[in-house]
Amino acid sequence: MNRRSWQAWAWRLAILSLLWWAISSGDPASWAWGVPAILAAAVLMPVFSWHLRPLAVLLFVPQALWLALRGGLEVAWLACRPSLRLNTRVIEHRWHYLPEGPAQLFMASLINLIPGTLALRLASGALQVHVLNLHDDTAASLIRLERHIAALFGVAIQKET
Repeated sequence: MNRRSWQAWAWRLAILSLLWWAISSGDPASWAWGVPAILAAAVLMPVFSWHLRPLAVLLFVPQALWLALRGGLEVAWLACRPSLRLNTRVIEHRWHYLPEGPAQLFMASLINLIPGTLALRLASGALQVHVLNLHDDTAASLIRLERHIAALFGVAIQKET
């Protein structure tokens, strides 16, 4: 194991330990189960060969918060106005920029955090998304989100002509 592998292993153990501590509310007795669980999780977790770009993360956080806020406000508005008709649909978002793997999984997970949307099926060619209230710009919004996530993962995007 080289130095980089040891560092990755140490980070993985630290993050999993922190998660265990948070889940167990810091109960010292829980570590009897926690240490074996953390070690098993660290060994069984797949190793990814990608890295997030720090500047892109800083630029993306406000956008993700805005998406969540806007989606939450829309769902609250719809809940307060039951007379409004919903335009519920299952749409298919074809992948434009993201390669198969962690970046696509990240986008599917992020969509689930946005109120009014739910990733249904993740495939190599497309992502099925349930949309509570479909708008004209929904497809364009998903493409924009995919571009932002591509920037996070350092995926080169060719300019469209």
